[in-house]
Amino acid sequence: MIKSVGLIVNTRKKQPIQWGKELIKWFRQKNIGVFTTEEDGLALGVDQDMICDCLGKTVDCVVTLGGDGTLLRAARIVSSYEVPILGINLGVLGFLTETEIPETYDALERLIRGEFQHEDRMMLEGNIKHNDTKATFVGLNDIVVKGPLARLIILDVFVNDQYVTTYNGDGVIISSPTGSTAYSLSAGGPIIHPELEAIIITPICPHTLHARPLVIPPHKTVRLRMVKAPVDSMMTIDGQLGYQVEKDDEIIVVKAAKSTRLVRIKEPNFFDILQEKLKTESRISYE
Repeated sequence: MIKSVGLIVNTRKKQPIQWGKELIKWFRQKNIGVFTTEEDGLALGVDQDMICDCLGKTVDCVVTLGGDGTLLRAARIVSSYEVPILGINLGVLGFLTETEIPETYDALERLIRGEFQHEDRMMLEGNIKHNDTKATFVGLNDIVVKGPLARLIILDVFVNDQYVTTYNGDGVIISSPTGSTAYSLSAGGPIIHPELEAIIITPICPHTLHARPLVIPPHKTVRLRMVKAPVDSMMTIDGQLGYQVEKDDEIIVVKAAKSTRLVRIKEPNFFDILQEKLKTESRISYE
């Protein structure tokens, strides 16, 4: 049974905020505690006692209102605790979210009764070494290194300290299986079923004929060394957090120790989701 819920919303849009306020009332009527972050609490106008510095440690599950970006943010917030996340789609694609607005209250009733399964998704952990400083971060989708305004960057790629290749181009994407249907896919990377665990290395617009995406086992370590990095080159995590990178910086990416736990109310079918969300063509009839 669910006794407390974390609420994460797209704070930049009115509809998720309005729905968030409605859901706070609904949860209270069910005697379920509702907590949120400082950023979300400010947008929702909640009392201070609802704002929690360590959401993953406090709640039994998290509900997100928005699109995939909102769910990705929630995944990082509770990444250390593997708290189940139910995504309600108010965005455009909603590839990661579980339910749409018309199904919201039915899905929430089943959630609080514990009538759901969960699907664990592999996350990535990254470290950036910049001069004498070091930063650590986690992401569900991808870690991207990219130059500014389509400027050429050059970086060496190592796997377990073994040199693999050098990419000359717009950048590189290191993605999880979940992220394989995001930026990596648009850059020509392969689609990886989310039940698999793997790390995908996808070059962005490489200036060569031989550069191809690589798929490596999840226990391997990927190391990127910046050979050439124009001013304002960036590394981003899930397209939401960013760090500036410079020549000779190193970025190390491994499988994270914890997973993102997605709530599944419906019977999951990855290929149906591909058909629906990515609008892949149906089978051609020759009759």
